[in-house]
Formats: sequence, C-alpha cells, structure tokens
Amino acid sequence: MKLPQEFDLHALEVFIMTVELGGMSQCAAHLQVTQSAVSQTIARLETGIGASLFDRTMRPLGLTASGKSLFARGHKLIAHARLAYDEVREGANLPISSVTVAMSFSLANELTAPILQHLGPRADRWNIRSGISLEHQGEFLARDIDMMVTGSFSLEHRDTVELHPVFEESFIMVFPREFREPLDINGVPSSLPFIRFSRLTGTGQQIERQIVRMKLKLPQMVEVESSHQQLALVAAGIGWTITTPVCLAAVPELLPELRAEPMTRGRFSRAIQVVARMDELGDIPQRTAILCQKVLREKTFPPLIAEYPWMAQQLSWPAPTLDGEEMIA
Repeated sequence: MKLPQEFDLHALEVFIMTVELGGMSQCAAHLQVTQSAVSQTIARLETGIGASLFDRTMRPLGLTASGKSLFARGHKLIAHARLAYDEVREGANLPISSVTVAMSFSLANELTAPILQHLGPRADRWNIRSGISLEHQGEFLARDIDMMVTGSFSLEHRDTVELHPVFEESFIMVFPREFREPLDINGVPSSLPFIRFSRLTGTGQQIERQIVRMKLKLPQMVEVESSHQQLALVAAGIGWTITTPVCLAAVPELLPELRAEPMTRGRFSRAIQVVARMDELGDIPQRTAILCQKVLREKTFPPLIAEYPWMAQQLSWPAPTLDGEEMIA
C-alpha cells in the first residue's frame, strides 16, 4: 500500500512533540512557529490517516484510540528514521550532525574533556550543558537535549528511553576540617547549622526525602543550588552538609578545609546513568557510560580514596560491556 503524502516524518514528529509537551501552543513555542502551523500540520496528518488523533472536546487535549496507537508506534518510527539517517552518514564516513549532552556541574568538570577527546569525531558538533538535572529533564523531553549523564530517576520507566549505568554512590556527611564535636543520637551535629542543597534539584529532593524519613530536625542557615557553593560554605566553617563523593571530588581546592564521614545511620545512595532516547544515537550513549565510568574510577576518585579509604565502600560499579567489544582504552 502506498502511504498518503500527508503521512510524513515531519508531521509525525510534530504530533509526538505536541503530546509530549502537553499541547499545540507548547509545541509551537518550542518549534518557534505559530500555533496555526502546528494545528494545520496535525490536521493534514489526520486527513492522511483518515482518523482523528486528538479528542478536541477535552481540556487539555486528550488522545483518541487512534492517537494513542500512533503515539506508541510513532516513537519507534522516528527513532528508526534517525538511526537510518545516521547509519547512511556513517557509511559515507560522515559523523552525526550534532549531539547535545547535559550533566551536573560536578560531573561536567570531570567528564567534558574526556567525552570530546574520545567521542568527539562521532558528531560534527557537540553542545555540552551543565546545570540542574530537573531542568535538563524538561529540555530532554522537549528534544532540546539528546543525552544526559544524571542521577535522576523520573524518566526511568519511559519505554522510549535507554539507560546505561555508570556507577552508584552513597551520600556522605561533610564537616569543617577542625569540627570535632560529638554527633547526637541521630548521628548528626546539633550545634552546627545545616547547609541545604536546593530542593529545586533532584539531588536536593533526594536528600530532603531522607531527612524526612529519618525524622531529623536540622537547623538551617542557607540553601544553595551548586555543590561548589555548598562545600565552600562548609570549608568556611559556616555549617555542615550532606553530599556525594563525586561532588566532593569536584572541589580538590577545598579538600584541605573539609572532613568527610560516612552516614552513621540512614545510609542512602543515588545511581548515575546515561539517559538517551531509544536508538537515536547508535552506540554513543553506551560508549559514553563506559567512558564516564573509566574516567571516574581511574582518575577522579583515587585521590579521594587515598585520603579516605572507607570511601571505596561508598561506590559500586556495574560491569561495563559494549556488545562484546573491549572498553575504550
């Protein structure tokens, strides 16, 4: 059967984006076109299919049975189309046109140069973004970001996403170097203010959930959005905090003024992984995860473990594989 000309990849992509972003106006804003242009594109797609995709009596727009079916299958169609495009370019010795990667500030400091050194030739252009992981997730869903190195789990169960584990790290406590007062019955200092990591971040929210779970009442002086700010305040003697080994390793200049300790009770952890849309970047996400693990394990953490041997027990590493190939040297 010959497909109708209205059923094209661009129209399908606009439809998927409209569903993911929550409406035609949001899709139009993202594409920088008028809402009318988005509406007309979807109307042409519906004409070609011969069925309505949206129930326009619902607010916000809801999907019809046909719309749900197309949305489920459309993701795979777009992913396969992108994969075919990239494979054709690769066969002609042409790299992927562009890759946008997002990660936290602490990870970006450690991983940006190795990613570009080892994987740079796989794309014509790389855009590396650093910042707050929850903001990155919105940009990922809006297709502004292709791949994330993140500790967030809110995208984990989307069947259009592929996940590649990097490592898991337990949260730790960090005090000013000279602080030696005994901890209270809950295993935390009662005389020192708590430096809170922003609850607008995924890591901050995870810490906050654990504080609530442990029923801790912590005197707070300040809440900050970057781990560097957080640890700089601790180094200045202003308070103590809960953070992770990779955040601590990212501030070597502050280490002489800091003292780290494992959580004495209520131990909890986060998993860092590479997240990408299914089958859109070939093996780049998997290679990125393997490379990140290698850099962190062999370069980032050894100086920290040399000072705190117990830190090795706070880290766990999944076995890296690449479809039978050897790891990146």
